[in-house]
Order: sequence, then C-alpha cells, then structure tokens
Amino acid sequence: MNNHHAASAVDKRIFNELINILYRQATPIFFGNVAVVVLSVYLLWSELDRAMLLTWAAAIFSLTAIRIVIVRRDLRVSQPEEMAHRRAWKYALLSGLSGCLWGSVGIFFFSPDSTVVTVFICILLSGMTGGSVASQSSFPPAYYAFALPTVLPFALHSFIYGGALFSVLGVLSLFLLGVNLAYSRNFHRTVREAVSLRFENIELIAQLRQEKERAESASRSKSQFLAAASHDLRQPTHALGLYIATLRAFCNAPAIRTEDVGNIATKLQAALKGLVQLLDVLLDISKLDAGAVKVKREVFDLQELLETIDQQFSAVAAEQKLRFIVRPTSLLIQTDRVLLHSILANFVSNALRYTESGKILVGARRRGNFVEVQVLDTGIGIAEGQSQLIFGEFYQIGNAARRREHGLGLGLAIVKRTADLLGVRIGLRSVLGKGSVFSVWLPLVHGTQSVVEEKTIAQASGAASKNILVIDDDASVLDSMRLLLSSWGHQVFAVSSLEQALQTVEQHRSQGRPLFDLILSDFRLAENISGIDVVQAVRQAAGYDIPAVVITGDTSVESINRIAQAHLRILHKPLEPELLYNLLRDSH
Repeated sequence: MNNHHAASAVDKRIFNELINILYRQATPIFFGNVAVVVLSVYLLWSELDRAMLLTWAAAIFSLTAIRIVIVRRDLRVSQPEEMAHRRAWKYALLSGLSGCLWGSVGIFFFSPDSTVVTVFICILLSGMTGGSVASQSSFPPAYYAFALPTVLPFALHSFIYGGALFSVLGVLSLFLLGVNLAYSRNFHRTVREAVSLRFENIELIAQLRQEKERAESASRSKSQFLAAASHDLRQPTHALGLYIATLRAFCNAPAIRTEDVGNIATKLQAALKGLVQLLDVLLDISKLDAGAVKVKREVFDLQELLETIDQQFSAVAAEQKLRFIVRPTSLLIQTDRVLLHSILANFVSNALRYTESGKILVGARRRGNFVEVQVLDTGIGIAEGQSQLIFGEFYQIGNAARRREHGLGLGLAIVKRTADLLGVRIGLRSVLGKGSVFSVWLPLVHGTQSVVEEKTIAQASGAASKNILVIDDDASVLDSMRLLLSSWGHQVFAVSSLEQALQTVEQHRSQGRPLFDLILSDFRLAENISGIDVVQAVRQAAGYDIPAVVITGDTSVESINRIAQAHLRILHKPLEPELLYNLLRDSH
C-alpha cells in the first residue's frame, strides 16, 4: 500500500512537470503563429476575399492574445500539483479552439480553381501540425485537440471535391497527420522519461546528500565518542600512575605505616575498578553494534527480576537518603531476562544519579497485551529538547566537566540499543525540575502458567577438573593463565602458537592420552593468526568440536562479528577471574 501511494505521488509530480513544460513552451509558439498568419495574409491577399482573410487573421490574433495572457499568468504564480489536471485541460481546450480556427482555412479558403492556393493551404496546415508536435506533446490531448481539427476539414473537403490532385492532397494530409500523431506519442514518451529520470536524479542527489550528512554526522559522533572515551580512560590510568609513584616513594621512606599502604591499595583497586567499568560499557556498546548479543526469549515472573533490582540498588538508595520502592507484581512476561535486567538497571542507575531527594519507584502496569515497567524518580527532570539527545553516547545533563561520580553517559545509549535488539518500545515522560519516568513496554503472557527456572548449583568443592588447552603468544599472560587454572585443579597445556597446539594434539593421540575438554585462545596471535584459526585447526586435528572460548581485548565491531559468526564464546580483557571460574564450572 505504501509503495502504491509512493508511486502515485511520483506520477503526480511527473504529470505536473509535464504541464509546466507545456506552458513554458507556449509563448514562443504563439509568436510563431502570429508570424505565420501575417505571412499567410500577405501571400493570399490578392488570391482570396480580403474581408474574410482579415476576419480570420483577427480571430487568430485575438485567441492568441488571450492564450498569452492566460499562460503568462499561470507561469507567474507557482501552481500546486493538485491543479495540474485543470491546467492541462484548460490548455487543451484553447488548443482545440486554435485548431478549429486554423482548420477553417480548409473550409472557407478552399480554392479548387487556384492550384497555388490549394497547395499552399495543404503545406500551411501540415506545417502547423508538424510544428506543434514539440510544443504540445508533453500533454497529448492538447496536441490531438489542435491537430485533428486543423487537418481533417481540408482532407475531407479534398475528398468530397474529388479529382486526382485533390485526392492526392487529401491522402497526403491524412498521411502527414498520422505521422505527426505517431511522432507526438513517441515525443511524449521521451519527454516523460526525461522528466522521470530528472526526478530520479534529484532524488538520488538528495539521498546522496543525506548519506553524506549522515556519514559526516557519524564521523563527528565517532570523534566525540573517541574524545570522551579517551578522557574517561585517561582519568583512572592517570590515577593509577600517581598511586604507583606513591608506592615507589614509600620504598625510600624511613618508615611505612600499614594503614598508608592499605589506603593506597584501596585507591588502586577503586581506580582499576573504574577502568574496568568503562571498558565493560564500551564493550557492551561494541557487542550490541556488532550484533553479537543473542536474544534468549523466555517466559518468567517479572516479580523475580524486580526483586533482583531491589536487592541491587536498595542499599545505594539508602546511602543517598532516598526512598527506593519496588511495587510487587504477579505478571508474567516474555523476553530476554538478562537484557531486560540491563535496561532496568540502567534506568535505576540514571535515576539515582540525578535524584538528590525524594524517591525512586519501580513498578509495572498492565497495558492491554503489554506490560509497561516504569522507573519513576523525583530528580532534576529533562528539558524537552534533550529527551532524544540523552540516548546518545557520552551525553550527560549538567556534567560538562565529566565528573566520575556522574557516570560515563553510556547507560541510556546501551538501553536504546538493547531495546532495539529486543524489538520493544522505551518511553520517557519528564518535567524539568520535578522528575522523570522511564519505561519499557514488554509482551504480556496471559494465563497462570508456571515458570520453571533451571538452576545449576555449583558443588562446594568447585568445578570438576578439566583438560584445558591455552594458546597465547604473550609469555606473561600464558604463564599467569597456567598458574591460575592449575590452582583451580585443572590440567593445563599452555602453548604460544598454532604449530605448538597441533603438536600437543598429536602427542596426546600418539600417547593415547585424553584430548581436551576446553580451548582458551587469545584472538590476535603472531603471524596474523587468529584464535578462530587455532580453534578450527585444533578441532579438525582432534576430530570433534571441542568447546572453545576466544579471549580478546579488541572491541571493534568487525572482530566481534567474526568471533560471533564462528559460533565461539567471547571473553574480554581485562578478564575477571570469577567470570572465568564460573564459565569453567558451568561448561560441560
């Protein structure tokens, strides 16, 4: 339906432009008509009745003057497309009147006794119909209205009179009329195609301009993104450098207090935590942009997720002396539990950041076949002009200095991308100075169906021992991974290249030893070898698909896409030992 409307709109534009061409070409033709009338009167002055000749000339002059006034008035004012048909048929009517006046020559000036006059009239009328093809064919009915009454009276009169000469002239007139009508049809098609192509070119230029502006906007956004990310990355690394320099200074001090070292260690941990948090959110953005996040839809009790949000943020709200209220609900929803938690957690974090007093309320409302989960705050509110800007990267209200306690400005950007991935709608209502309500609309599950959540309970003794192949070309990383995994009770085979990995597989085969339960490979290895190449080669040599994880510090969309398309799990540097431990515990 939309395509039909679009095509109809394009046809209207083309038709309107064809009528504009019709009017623009009219004025030169009018003056040409006047010149032909003057010449005809001069040549026929001594051959025909002068009174009738002058009357005919005056009639054409009068009609031509009227047409000039109408056409110039039309061209002087921009005409809406809705008026195109009315303008076209008005022009066709005037063309028809002009054709009748020219065709009257074949009736009133028909002179069988004067061969010169007869041949001149035939040439005159054929010339007029031929000369009008280019000027009137942009609207074929206008040309038909002119050409038919111009030629047919003379042709019919010639056939009626009879005789060899007049029969030939009649046939010749009709033949030339047919040729001109066919030429007019082809000319109209050519003009229409030219107009259509011009509009397509204009549309293409507009699209190219939009794409150029979009690319420039993306480039500016990327530059702003990198500048803000660079600033936020430099802050904790700068702090780390200062704290490390302080520790070095302690080495030269005559005495070191234990509490001073503990204080520095705490601050080092806080700075490192800030750095990891920034890398994590940058990674979240990259994974969402790369399409590497897979949606796992399930039916679950919304109350369970709200309780998790309550446990996560109630203590923080209490520290800020804010009332944190989570309304209970019995609604079931269907979506990705982890991604929905990310959306709600970002909403609540945002509310805590911009609410100095009052309350934060989390609740759900049923809206027909949907559930609207809302996060309400009594914070600073958002001005109307900023309601869309806040979903961009690093955009923050009232934080031009980018103070760390106000966050990174990436939470709502993650929310927007996550909502797009889930195919759900996010809402925002805000009053400046009074507070905001952020919400997400989710599909409601009807009925009282039970929700069963499968949980894997880790044994107190930890994960079962596994044979793990570790590949990394950085010696220090390889050694630290070997020591850590061994301390957890795993058998670790640490190699630094693809060749060593394949040799290890061959040694296990020749010695009859069991192969690997898991492969952990760095993504970028020496000699342009990737972790994907290593996993595929080892699997082929082993003869079965060994579970594998690629570890990388690369957050580019291209790299994340490559790993995801290879159906490999991704872990990102800096790697949290707890995350790795849980992965080993839960993998089978």
